[in-house]
Amino acid sequence: MHTRKKRHILNQNWASLRSQVSRVMAEKKIDEINFRALSPHENWYEIQQNIIKTFCVPAYQHQKPAWLWNGLKSDYVSFSDFPGWPEEHLDKIIEPGELIWFIVNETINEQTKFWLYEGKINTILEIIQEIHFDELYFISKKYEWLICINHHDYLIATGGDMPDKLVKLHSSYSSTTE
Repeated sequence: MHTRKKRHILNQNWASLRSQVSRVMAEKKIDEINFRALSPHENWYEIQQNIIKTFCVPAYQHQKPAWLWNGLKSDYVSFSDFPGWPEEHLDKIIEPGELIWFIVNETINEQTKFWLYEGKINTILEIIQEIHFDELYFISKKYEWLICINHHDYLIATGGDMPDKLVKLHSSYSSTTE
């Protein structure tokens, strides 16, 4: 089990989330094959819109929501009682070699900003244990599923077989504690 930096919305380091990610990438010598920020030339806005259209209710599709998990249009499951931190369990339900979209959100001047990355889950986990965050989103590049860790430390899954995988994983922990 790893330790993670304390996170709190009032933390003084919030304004530099993207630079924190870049710093961690440099310190850990992370190869861009495993994790990278999307550039402005890669149409990150279209990817963001596709994520919102695919997973969120129509009311969210005309304005960017602060929290995607609050307006999911398909069935989802959520748990807040996993042992440890919620992100410690993602490598058990997301394929390690799969490139996925990864979004962290940050509030800048009272506006929500989504920072969009592409990476593999184990590398993403290395990075997020070193940064302060509010909301994290992990999305299939084929827009099949979305997983969120919200600011309440709920692990939320929707789309494809991800809700079933999360229920099964949660059940495996529940049965070992009984």
